[in-house]
Amino acid sequence: MGQGSSSHSARQGGRSISLESLSSGIKDGTYKNIVILSGAGISTNAGIPDFRSPSLGLYFKLKKYNLPYPEAVFEGSYFRKDPLPFYSLVREIYPSRLEPTLTHKFLSLLSKKKLLRRVFTQNIDGLEGLAGIPSEEIVEAHGSFARSYCTSCKREYELTWLKREIFAAQESNGGVPKCESCSGIVRPDVVLFGESMPPRFSQLAESELKKADLLLVIGTSLAVAPFNGLVGLTQSGTPRVYISKTRPGQSNSLLGKVLGLNSSIRFEEDTDLVLLDDCDAVVLQICRQLGWEKELRDVQVEVME
Repeated sequence: MGQGSSSHSARQGGRSISLESLSSGIKDGTYKNIVILSGAGISTNAGIPDFRSPSLGLYFKLKKYNLPYPEAVFEGSYFRKDPLPFYSLVREIYPSRLEPTLTHKFLSLLSKKKLLRRVFTQNIDGLEGLAGIPSEEIVEAHGSFARSYCTSCKREYELTWLKREIFAAQESNGGVPKCESCSGIVRPDVVLFGESMPPRFSQLAESELKKADLLLVIGTSLAVAPFNGLVGLTQSGTPRVYISKTRPGQSNSLLGKVLGLNSSIRFEEDTDLVLLDDCDAVVLQICRQLGWEKELRDVQVEVME
């Protein structure tokens, strides 16, 4: 497997795949129905940590809440019982400034050039939308903080409101955002563990992956089912490119009890291109080969503070 180098190449359907041939295929129109599978690695450079990373020290941060086990903070059933640990953790790790990364800009650039078919993302930060990718091109497998709603009256709220209230609630309302209409508990429109995936995910997964002429897997270790099953839905011979610091199928298993970890997903050197490197660094290299570096840096994004 490669180590983030443009010299790395693999064989796919009798064709040699390298970072250079990937870039040339995008440039000459060979790839014009690109499907993206993205995960936490595309947002870490925006200051958003991977919840599964041991460096977060979740065990220590959550000890004072007497949880049955630390992973319970991400479970829907426990949130309904006591949402305070969830919001306390969000307050501690949520960045004060939300700004899309170079990788988000790259996906937005693909969209603007009509090369992007769909982004399936595990992320709940809403940075794809802030980068200017149209909502119809985004499939949020685990929901998004961009929307929230009252669990009682179902009134909906936007990210700006939720972000403000998450921190304001620390001083009032017992640390939990409350509905302005009925004082019910407001929760982000995210999929907590034990809850069903959004219908749109299952509705589009198979049909969109089969239409892909290039699959880019960026910033996800593909350790969580059913999201990791998407890589097997492409047509035979469709090039698959994996970009992440972590080898496919491997993950820091802090939340292993509830994540449904699956290490059976494999990218092989003789069939796929695997680049073990920082997502932004690889994206920048691709854009330089495409002559898109200035366009990449000039992509207009929304910044939330």
